[in-house]
Amino acid sequence: MNPGSPLAAHYTIEQSTVQLSAGRPVRAQGLVVTEDVPPHDHAYHEICVVTAGGATHRTSSGLAPLSRGDVFIVPPGEVHAIERIESLSVINAYYLSEWLMGDLGLLWTEPGAVPLFLSTTLMRSQIVETVQMRLDAADFELVVAELAQIEAEGNRPAPSPLFLRCALQKAVATMARTWMRQDPTSATLTFRPEVWTAMEAMERAAGSGTPYSVARSARAAGLSVDHFSALFRSSTGYGPTDFFQRRRIHRSCALLLNPRPSITEIAAELGYSDAPHFCRLFKRYQGMTPSEYRTIYNV
Repeated sequence: MNPGSPLAAHYTIEQSTVQLSAGRPVRAQGLVVTEDVPPHDHAYHEICVVTAGGATHRTSSGLAPLSRGDVFIVPPGEVHAIERIESLSVINAYYLSEWLMGDLGLLWTEPGAVPLFLSTTLMRSQIVETVQMRLDAADFELVVAELAQIEAEGNRPAPSPLFLRCALQKAVATMARTWMRQDPTSATLTFRPEVWTAMEAMERAAGSGTPYSVARSARAAGLSVDHFSALFRSSTGYGPTDFFQRRRIHRSCALLLNPRPSITEIAAELGYSDAPHFCRLFKRYQGMTPSEYRTIYNV
């Protein structure tokens, strides 16, 4: 890309447009783009695969040509525009980050997947901004097929959550592998062993509803609590306690998309002392109550 200047968003693509829900936490749509798309940002991640035609993609990094086989991933809050449209056809997809990262451990096993599709949700440093890459013929056909399957499944009266998750994960893994081949340095998040060990401990604690101890992680690393906390913050942008609480809230979002458990049951499963305590923390991190979250996503 050629160097560019900062872009100001003319509008934001919100939930009212993408209409994600508990039953459809990922959506895909084939589109024919007939006119330029002004600078805008999104409340959700956008995946866009060019299936025909051409255009120019503008981001804060500059201008890049678009043609069949190109894909770009735009995280929430990043501004971009599409200009100089020439018979452009695309498949767009949007997804709920909290739903995708319900099993973060599995995503970490595919190098490049977490930084490419979840870094802005998970961290405040080592953020991966808008990425554009070119899929080879085989990967292009696979990604297009999976996104088309997501679109078709989403049009069913009761889409299968398993089908949607598997289709998106296959597309995510394919695009992550392409990115790793084309830009391996940018595709890799770097954590010191002490930080990685602590993150694994947090995942176990969040998954089992048990407490996480910063002091225990610091002792295991042979560091003072202050030194360990500073090291953790330098890698993720969050202190360890804050990061752990965010991971608990991420897990609670995934659980809230299931209509069966009550908020009190979810609070107990995640190890909160009571439902009011859980609700207060949820609102602090999500900007809304658990009930409001369920309402927004039609639970």
